[in-house]
Amino acid sequence: MSLWSERILGEFPPDLAQFWIAADPDDVLLDEHILSELRDRSFEVLPFEDAIAFRADYEARWRRAWDQGEPGPAPGSGKALVLHLRSSEPGDLPWDYLRQARLVRLSLANLFPLLSYGVVHRLGAEYREALFEAHAKHASQSLGEAATKEFILTHIFQLGPHLISGNVDLWRELLRLHYRNTPLPKPLADHVQGILWSKPAFDRLPISALFVSQATFLRVVQTAWERFLKGKGIEGSRVAEAPSPEYVGDPEGKIEIPFEHPDIRALIDSMFLDGTLHPLLVQKVPADGPDWLAVGIVRDPAARRNLVRDGLKRLLDTMPSDDGSHRDWLTFAKSQGEILARFHALDPAYAKGLEGTLQEIHQRSDERLVSWLAKHFSDLPSLPAAAAPAMLHQVPRFLAMQRGAGEIKIALLVFDGLAMD
Repeated sequence: MSLWSERILGEFPPDLAQFWIAADPDDVLLDEHILSELRDRSFEVLPFEDAIAFRADYEARWRRAWDQGEPGPAPGSGKALVLHLRSSEPGDLPWDYLRQARLVRLSLANLFPLLSYGVVHRLGAEYREALFEAHAKHASQSLGEAATKEFILTHIFQLGPHLISGNVDLWRELLRLHYRNTPLPKPLADHVQGILWSKPAFDRLPISALFVSQATFLRVVQTAWERFLKGKGIEGSRVAEAPSPEYVGDPEGKIEIPFEHPDIRALIDSMFLDGTLHPLLVQKVPADGPDWLAVGIVRDPAARRNLVRDGLKRLLDTMPSDDGSHRDWLTFAKSQGEILARFHALDPAYAKGLEGTLQEIHQRSDERLVSWLAKHFSDLPSLPAAAAPAMLHQVPRFLAMQRGAGEIKIALLVFDGLAMD
């Protein structure tokens, strides 16, 4: 168990009380692993979002069972109830709750006393565990806003913006972060942009957008790759994807990526393989073209088959485990959809030898997902929707929060995730 989980779970000793109130304005308790550990310790967490709905559930299930001397409302439902309050002020709760329950206060300000609360609060919840360990090991004095951003960039993202001096440095870091699916939060990206814009080499680049948005980043890389190949006399169409317009943030095509550098080539190779980037289907390649260009082009049906074969093997190696998060499964589902789309586009004669691997992926992923759902599905409704909704019923709350944050126009597009390929 991590230091972060131990610290939070230490606030809830077993068998100390039946009814608890967690005053938690930062949703510290609503972490997938912590919720799972609490459930294993016979705690059930219920959000206090509707006073009437909570009262009805509390009276019908929990209080009635306790009044009859029973440990909980039903076998397997837990022996202790935790009222989760998204506020630091529990005084507005009904008096009988406050009288009967044991109060626990959780806040990022108390858990990270040496860091700027405003910065930590805007960091994704998935980084809190690593940040808590870094805070315990490396924070020796109180840090202001800028120093806190530098601390997080260094210890969580392994990024030193002051060390980025050239184009290769910039794109190596961008590729590394997006390949690991860890784009920077907006405040950190703006901080990096402020540093890099002071250097003439970067003063016109959309630095913040490239670090924040994976979609923006991938459009830039895909377009730059096609422009790079065109400069070498190679043109074609994308594999399993229709061509898209030029990236609107680079209308003049001035963003150049040093694809020929070994560090860049290694990361680009992996992104073409897992479906993040789309190779170009071409008819011919100049005789003097370097061999490494093969990572992003497909010349014949056999090469397309090999691309799919390698992608399927990668899926087997990157499949999430029972301890993964729902974000891990969403990332895997996207990669699986990309590879399946390529598989279905193959000529049947070339696809024939890959069915065994594909069937193994389907079987293993289904088995693991079912196992993961049995362990973690009951925690998903309680996850915070501030960063991104995990379930459908959280979408209205998420959209309302976007509107409350100043968004004037919001569009909701719904895609059927059961057929991502």
